[in-house]
Amino acid sequence: MNIAIIGSGLTGSFAAISLAKAGCRIDLYERLSDEELINRDRCYAITHSSRKLLVNIGIWQSLLSDLVPFKYLNVIDCGLNKNVKFRVSDLNNLDKKYSCVGWIVEHKKIMLSILEFISKIDNINKIPTSVIPNTTNYDLIVAADGANSATKKKLKTPSFKFDYDQVCITAKVLLRGVKSTEAFEILNNQGPFAVLPLGGDLFQIVCSQSVENANFNMSRSKSLFLDYLSTILPYGVEPDSIIDEPKAYPIKFELNYSFHSGKYIYLGETSHLFHPVGGQGLNLCWRDVKCLTSLVSSPLLKKNKFSIPIFYSISRLVDVLSISILTDTLVRYSRSNLNIFFIPRFLVFLCLKKSRFARKFILNIMTNGL
Repeated sequence: MNIAIIGSGLTGSFAAISLAKAGCRIDLYERLSDEELINRDRCYAITHSSRKLLVNIGIWQSLLSDLVPFKYLNVIDCGLNKNVKFRVSDLNNLDKKYSCVGWIVEHKKIMLSILEFISKIDNINKIPTSVIPNTTNYDLIVAADGANSATKKKLKTPSFKFDYDQVCITAKVLLRGVKSTEAFEILNNQGPFAVLPLGGDLFQIVCSQSVENANFNMSRSKSLFLDYLSTILPYGVEPDSIIDEPKAYPIKFELNYSFHSGKYIYLGETSHLFHPVGGQGLNLCWRDVKCLTSLVSSPLLKKNKFSIPIFYSISRLVDVLSISILTDTLVRYSRSNLNIFFIPRFLVFLCLKKSRFARKFILNIMTNGL
């Protein structure tokens, strides 16, 4: 099967590898240079769903040295002053043997490794443009050119979207009083606040807050910004210094009404873009790739190639919708100060604290999707 992929970011490149391993001939269209693709200051949480995909295509071992494992995920509700710790023991039996809840990786490291892996695969042809001269040459065209997809705009694909009244601030910070194997998701009335381990005392801060507060905090000196962080971090955890310049990004929600248009298939952030809470973004994108690869590999669908986009849209609906609802609910849950939500919030944390079954159920959704 001949497939064109537009966009060679992490999702497009991963799709190229996975589909090539399935026996497809891939033309990978990308207008940016490898250096431009690599030089992004961003971190990702890698869950067991992504680990399984990386193992299947034979790239897991080559990436291990770039990954920082964490064994504990602490979820803290500042409004209730309650916390729940998810552990390796809360994973299903197949995932427990890896002895960690998940992994954190920097964009530069994983992008470089994946691009190097692509260069060794003969049936992937990289083309330095994002314009396909003749679409009739391909059985399928995969659009993986991101949230601002030119392909989607050209095809006038409708979507449901809105802007959160929040900004995401990221920074690398040295912390004291915390284990290098711990990650945090802190829910406060400004929005979710994540602390992700990068090895040793280095952590990535991912902080969601109102536009007004973000502008104020971004204008502060580094010492005052550290003081601000200390007001949110758990008791006993102290910020020492900021390693880089904090950066701010707007937060958007976007979900296509359909994940295909004719023989075009929308992959990753081209079809869905959610709040970063819970670190679901990249893992959800890569589960798109897994679904598409399974369909392309099906002997029945190989004879009916025109039906693959339809089956793809149907197959991805439950997982994508569930993650969209979960992430949006978490954001609204964390920011709510209404007393009417106090009892449900208390009961949720009590249930998670007391019930291992509840922790396993939630953690399995977060790590493996639906």
